[in-house]
Amino acid sequence: MKTGKRSFALILIVILSVIAAACSDNNSSSNNSASPSASPTASESSSPTPSVEPEATTKTIKDGLDRDVEIPTKPEKIVVLGNMGEVLSLGIKPAGTNDYYLGKYGADLLSGVISIGGDEPDMEKILGLKPDLIIIPSYFAPEVLEALQKIAPTVATKWGLLPLEHLSVIAGWLGKEAEEKAWLAQYADKAAQTKEALKPFNLAGEKIVILQFWNKAIYQHATTVFTPLFQDIGFVPTEAQAAVTKTEAITEEAVVDYAAGADRVFILVDGQADIDTYNTLKASAWKNIAAVKNDKVVLVDSARWNDYSTAAMEWMLEDLVKLIK
Repeated sequence: MKTGKRSFALILIVILSVIAAACSDNNSSSNNSASPSASPTASESSSPTPSVEPEATTKTIKDGLDRDVEIPTKPEKIVVLGNMGEVLSLGIKPAGTNDYYLGKYGADLLSGVISIGGDEPDMEKILGLKPDLIIIPSYFAPEVLEALQKIAPTVATKWGLLPLEHLSVIAGWLGKEAEEKAWLAQYADKAAQTKEALKPFNLAGEKIVILQFWNKAIYQHATTVFTPLFQDIGFVPTEAQAAVTKTEAITEEAVVDYAAGADRVFILVDGQADIDTYNTLKASAWKNIAAVKNDKVVLVDSARWNDYSTAAMEWMLEDLVKLIK
């Protein structure tokens, strides 16, 4: 009997142990499935992370000399020897430029910009600036271009393009399309305001010609040089003015016929000597020109109107209001 009791007790202990183990396994399984920090499976943890392509630091563009030039995508130090107006219109301040632009655009726009010489760029000064891009006009001598190219990538803008064409090209080179769009909107607004301010003077429809005194000579220009006057304000070129396709000299005597059909004449002058020249002609050779007799000749600052740039387009609008009023 004792042996039978012990056997029964052992069997009972085994049964209870099995039941306890089963309960423990169930609880553990339940806890693991409910845990928010459960470890991922092997297949989940080994899934690849998408790779990000590095942003390009350079790109190749075709410049105004039809050359393929590799330039930085985001240049930080630019030396500008051409198209300063367009560069500034895109919100870019150059690291250096020549004395011509420093004098024309002044400290307000070019404060802190370093001079790199006069008509001939000083290569040592440019080298000292350590530029990552140089912008020049396409008429620079090949040897100058070659020397500049040894310092930094050098791009040439195509001589003869309209200011807005230059603006678009340079914006594309430098990734400044948004700034180009903003400037165009700002200019359109400025032109509309200028036209409204001049409305009382009934200028729209007036026939005009534009001349320039320069180096003791007289020049005529194509209407494309002065698009704000014709496209934005509404002046109309005379037949003679509309026929001009390029800048060329004209004699004092020829001006009499050239300006004969004009209601108003604009003359670009550079200082008192040019003003004196006009006053002499006004009292002699040109005294019978209708615009002269009617006191409809407007003398304007040559430096601001002959720049052939987006900056000059704005200056024309600004000056018109002052001059006509």
